[in-house]
Amino acid sequence: MAAERKPAGRGPRGGKKHQPGRGHERKSARAKKKRFARKAAEKQRQQDADARKAWAEWDRLPDDAKRLLGPAGQPRIPRPHDAS
Repeated sequence: MAAERKPAGRGPRGGKKHQPGRGHERKSARAKKKRFARKAAEKQRQQDADARKAWAEWDRLPDDAKRLLGPAGQPRIPRPHDAS
């Protein structure tokens, strides 16, 4: 009967799969956050400048032209808060 026994089990196989970057990051998270924040701030500044320019042009128009253009002639972007 000793010869008919099953071999000992090896237990569950697997574990962590081999994936590049597991356990460490190639890029610094802090530098990446700073870089993305700079890009977002620059984009926001550009949008703000475009909004100011568009609304300044609208405000320079005479009242007759504003009336003729109506709401379709107004800038589509919201008016900046600190500009009036």
